[in-house]
Amino acid sequence: MMSPLLRGVATFFGVFTALVVLELGLRRLATPDLPPFARPALDAFDAPVVTTRQLEEGIAEANFSAAGARLTGNPPLSGAPLIVVLGDSHVVAREIGDGETMGAWIERLARRERYFVNVRQYGWRGASPPQYLLVAGEVRERWQPAQVIVILDGDDLGADPLNRRFPRMRIGQDDAVEIVHSPHSNPDTAISGGRFTLAMLARIRWRRVLERAPKNLRAFLNTPVEHRGPSPTPEMIAAVPRAGVKALAKAYGPGLLIVYTADVRVKGGERVDEGEERLLAACAQHGVRCVSMRETMLAARRAGHVVRGFPTTTLGVGHLNAKGHELVGRAIWSAVRPELPRSAVQVAER
Repeated sequence: MMSPLLRGVATFFGVFTALVVLELGLRRLATPDLPPFARPALDAFDAPVVTTRQLEEGIAEANFSAAGARLTGNPPLSGAPLIVVLGDSHVVAREIGDGETMGAWIERLARRERYFVNVRQYGWRGASPPQYLLVAGEVRERWQPAQVIVILDGDDLGADPLNRRFPRMRIGQDDAVEIVHSPHSNPDTAISGGRFTLAMLARIRWRRVLERAPKNLRAFLNTPVEHRGPSPTPEMIAAVPRAGVKALAKAYGPGLLIVYTADVRVKGGERVDEGEERLLAACAQHGVRCVSMRETMLAARRAGHVVRGFPTTTLGVGHLNAKGHELVGRAIWSAVRPELPRSAVQVAER
């Protein structure tokens, strides 16, 4: 018979061994850290590559530059005009492979027609228009892009840009936008697992539990899920699309294209929402090219394709899947093709 001490030691080493085996197995499916934070000013085509894996939505491997650019899997072309794509986690696109991203589709479609272009994609988890305004100067200075594509969804046209994740924005007279910086650390650090995948996955699950917990319980645990500001008035929310489009147009100039990724699920989505109506009206008012994906997504659904969700998640809910990225990439290419400089064709002819 083992003594209690020996049983305790054996139990400890058994649990420890099981955790090590589990950690090693999970590392083939998920990496312990999130992708690098996107910093366009520090980026370069020859920057080191960072590989991440995840199993939260499907199972995928995604590659980023060390400065956080989501890679397309296509080789860059020397001297080709550049298209920059900006967005939130839809552009981070950890859920799909490099060659399935919207940027990869833009490059492939362009090169098939011998319009040789490069695409650089920058995404920030939970971002909204204030983030894209914040990086406008460094994007222009670093890349001098021929076209800038901003990907928006319904959350970007409501209260979130005013009171959710930093940077936020304030709207003043004549729809002037002021960027509000964060007094807090990046909330993404709360779910990093450091060196351990198992710790990262546990933190993600814990954070999702907290997101659904009552406010009093979150306050008791002293673990805020996000730092929300005061609730804006309906008038302030109504001004968000108008002010955002105006500020983006000023920041990026005539090369700007805004793409609205409508929330089309397995059912519903036929009706245009208020934010989308305001966005399209603001684009018309300020002379900004704007594309809504609603009708394209509805047509895809009628043909049997759902553009959101993965085999391991709820179908029709969540991030854009590979089909969703393809549709967005095709829509972007159709919109920017007539606007590309002559140099895009000249590169193809050389």
